Amino acid sequence: MGYKAMKHSNNPQTAKPDATRPRYVLLDELRGLAVIAMVVYHALFLLADVFGSPAGRALLYRAMPVQPFIAGTFILICGICCRLSHSNLKRGLRLLGLALLLTLSTYLLTFFGINEVILFGVLHFLAVAVLLFCLLEKPLAKVPPLPQILLFAALFLATAHPLYNGPSGIGFGPWFLPFPRTDLLPLFFLGFPSRALGSADYIPLIPWLFLFLAGTAIGTYARQGRFPAFFTKPRCAPLRWTGRHALVIYLLHQPVMFVLVTIYQWIFGG
Repeated sequence: MGYKAMKHSNNPQTAKPDATRPRYVLLDELRGLAVIAMVVYHALFLLADVFGSPAGRALLYRAMPVQPFIAGTFILICGICCRLSHSNLKRGLRLLGLALLLTLSTYLLTFFGINEVILFGVLHFLAVAVLLFCLLEKPLAKVPPLPQILLFAALFLATAHPLYNGPSGIGFGPWFLPFPRTDLLPLFFLGFPSRALGSADYIPLIPWLFLFLAGTAIGTYARQGRFPAFFTKPRCAPLRWTGRHALVIYLLHQPVMFVLVTIYQWIFGG
């Protein structure tokens, strides 16, 4: 996954990345910061939800407003990188396979009394979003990036409140459904919760797909080499390393955190 400017082309939105251009290392570092925040947040979630720690609940309650910004950072950067990837189809299919494996792994944990199944979390969302972009890339290439950014940003802010239970989250909402909450399972993945389904990590297509598509539009400028020079300047090697290995860390951090939190609970109690 390279973050490099494009080769010269008549269509700057679809040209291939130029391997001779510097890498946009700031994207790695921002993702690395988001990874660290995610690990801390999930540690608090384990303390509060799995182990029932009062201290964990108190800390998690204070950290909850930050959670949408952690997810948003991953989603926006992934959208930008779609314009810089050599093969979004391969990237999307790999993410989808890993997401399904994650669902299976968390389902197997229910046999050990850990009911934290992830049905449509951030990995599932990113897989679907990248594959959808494969279908939308050519139509979107016909529209200048700035109108896309404004449109998708407005749609994200307009729908960023949940569509089912009033004020929470971010954006212009809240929005209330003109009909009772539905239990049609396909709508669960769009952003309508169902009594029949639940997900420990839940990133539905609405509103997050709009933020992702805004990122793909911003990525057009990256592909054209029009990002500011400070995007290429290295600042923090540990953050950069963490950002480049975000996927591996995401897949491994939950079991590692579970062991560490178990040890913490055993030593210090609640």
